[in-house]
Amino acid sequence: MSLYVEQYGDPDAPPLLFIHGHGGGYHWTQCQGARLGSQLHVISPDQRGVLRSDPADVEIRMDLLIDDFEELRRQLGIERWAILGHSAGGNYAVEYAIRHPSSVSAVIFDCPCWDFDANDRYRLPIFADLYDQAGDPETAARCRALAALPRRLTPDDKTYELAFGLGDAFQDFSWYDPSRRPAFEQLGRDADLTEDQWARGYSHLSTLADLYTSKLDRLADITQPTLLIRGTKDPATDPHSVATYQATGRPAITFTHSGHFPHYEEPDLYAEVVLTFLTTGSVGRS
Repeated sequence: MSLYVEQYGDPDAPPLLFIHGHGGGYHWTQCQGARLGSQLHVISPDQRGVLRSDPADVEIRMDLLIDDFEELRRQLGIERWAILGHSAGGNYAVEYAIRHPSSVSAVIFDCPCWDFDANDRYRLPIFADLYDQAGDPETAARCRALAALPRRLTPDDKTYELAFGLGDAFQDFSWYDPSRRPAFEQLGRDADLTEDQWARGYSHLSTLADLYTSKLDRLADITQPTLLIRGTKDPATDPHSVATYQATGRPAITFTHSGHFPHYEEPDLYAEVVLTFLTTGSVGRS
């Protein structure tokens, strides 16, 4: 099994590992690789089974991905690196930082989803309203019933099917300005990647069991400096998760013209915030 790894910047510059979420990190590297590479050594692997890395030959779980990150660090001869986890990658970043404190110097959480149960309960009522608007009261009722369950939600509830069932309405839900979405999607279509490679992201559905295990109670156990980046219309980092993070007294920055992709919707500000935090230790803007 081999991983495909993109690298940007001077190999002697401070290293930063980018940990993508489901679907891969191609768009992030196209938007931020060169920007952050101006001052950092950016390392962005396609995780096991995803995009240009070898297809998965085993069940993908979070523990396996964390082991891959550590092995990559060793193979590159990096003593310690900062990590930046986007979306589901922010969930993995919590455990990586705690399990390998000597390997990780700082953590940036970019629109993370730390607790899929909390996130579902935030989004499902919104999905219900969208289904009502689409003339589908039966599915709207299912969304509301799941959100009201007294037990924790699990992958078996397949809430992702309800999300993707909304089509364009769900895709627009992730944007501050949905008019930017077509250009973002065109960026992917212009990549030299096959349909099979894009489809490999589905191999990570098996990580849902790990993602539905809340990391919120683990945030206070992180010993490294951390920064939370979120978009004002980001649907992934729900209000409960934001409040839990802020209760730890750690810094957070809200991008006021972004949804789930501040690295694309506000790319220059995003690069400035990341570089300022990693090169000076300060947050800069708030």
